[in-house]
Order: sequence, then C-alpha cells, then structure tokens
Amino acid sequence: MCDKMATLAWNIRILRTKRYLLVTECINVGASSRNYLKSFTVSSREIPESNSSSLDAEEKSLIDSLRNVSRMSSNHLKQYHRQPPELPYKDIIHRKKLYALYGSASGEDARILWPSRKQLIDKELEEKEEGCSLFDRLAQIEVEKQERETALKERHKSVEKNMAQMSKWIEGYKKKQEVSANEAKARAAKKEALLEEARDYFGYKIMANDPKFEQMMLEKEEKEKKEAKKMRKEAKLKKQADRLVDSKEKPVESKNT
Repeated sequence: MCDKMATLAWNIRILRTKRYLLVTECINVGASSRNYLKSFTVSSREIPESNSSSLDAEEKSLIDSLRNVSRMSSNHLKQYHRQPPELPYKDIIHRKKLYALYGSASGEDARILWPSRKQLIDKELEEKEEGCSLFDRLAQIEVEKQERETALKERHKSVEKNMAQMSKWIEGYKKKQEVSANEAKARAAKKEALLEEARDYFGYKIMANDPKFEQMMLEKEEKEKKEAKKMRKEAKLKKQADRLVDSKEKPVESKNT
C-alpha cells in the first residue's frame, strides 16, 4: 500500500514539472513572436495617404460586393435604388435622359442641356416652313385625340351590339352544324345502300374504290338527273296547262255576269 502511494506521488510530481516546463515554453514563444511583429510594425505617419484612401476604397468596394446578395451589376443596382448609373460615354442625349430621370441627383448641369439659341431659331423656322405653329399643332393633337376616343366608343358600341346577338348566332351555328351532320349521315347511308345494291348486282362484296362501283355511281347519278329533269319538265307543263284552264274560265264567268 505504501509503495502504491509513493508511486502516485512521484507521478504527480512528474506531471507538475511537465506542466511548468510547457507554460514556460509558451511564454517564451509569445514574447519572441511579439518582438518579431514589433520589428515589422510602422507608425501610421509612415503610410501614405493615397495608399490608405485606396485601401479604404478597395475595402468599401469589397464590402459592397459582399452585401450585394442580388448579384446585380453596379449600374443595375443603382438604377433599382433610383440612382444614376455610371456610363463610360455620355453625349448630350444621354445627359438629357439622365437629368430627366434623376434630376439634380444625376450630377448633370442643366444649363448645357437647354437648347441653344441657334437650335431654337431652327425649330421656329421649321414650324414656319411646315405652316403650322405650336398652338395649331396642339389643337390638331387634341382633335386627333377626340377622333380616337370617338372611334373607341363606336367600337365598344359595335362589340356590345354583337354580344347581344351572340346567342342568336351561336344557335344558328349549331343548326348549321346539325344540318351538315345530317347531310353527312344521309350521304353515308346512301353510299352504304348503293354498296349493298352493287353487291347484290355483282354477286360479291365490292369496295367503294372499285372502278365498277364508281361506274355504277356515275350511271345512277345520270339516271337521277334525267328523272329530275323529266319531273321539272312535267311540273312546268302542268303549270302551263293550269294557266290555260284558268284563262279560259275567266271569259266565261265575265259573260255570265
């Protein structure tokens, strides 16, 4: 038991010694590193102002790019926040557009955007050559506006009138579709009846595209046309006969009176 206690005490002493040595080493390393950094540090006065400003601009641009979670370009982001974009080239037309959109925030001088005296004189000469002053042109624009409004009202009236008749037109369309469907069914039934007749005549099953069937159809159509013509002729002769009978009966009635 005594041996175990002695061994434990010895181990504790060894651990304390190792810890002391490790702490001492860490303190020495920290001191040496501080001295190393001090040897390379310079005072703020030795840094040029241009470099510090450039560093500030770079840091600011880096921060702005990190903040831009939308990943839009700088110009698009400025336009979204109602700020004037930075253009590589701006002529007088671009400057006028920027001033019209952003006003004084665009940084453009409004004095150079105003038309020059020569441009104003050219505009006046152009108006005189056209024979139409500014007030006449404004009156003409107002008349054209009234004409467009009148045409739009007429268009609305026409649409309302057509919409009122829409149900009637839909009903007529459905009737036409029904008539067309009935005619198609009648043609199909007639064709099927002719096919049955042709099968009975030829004694075997005949197809609709068979030349013999087509010839039979032509002959039947010619026969039907002749019968229809004959019936029309008979109806015409009957009408003429009725007219003659009526013309003969009228004088007899007049004599009796």
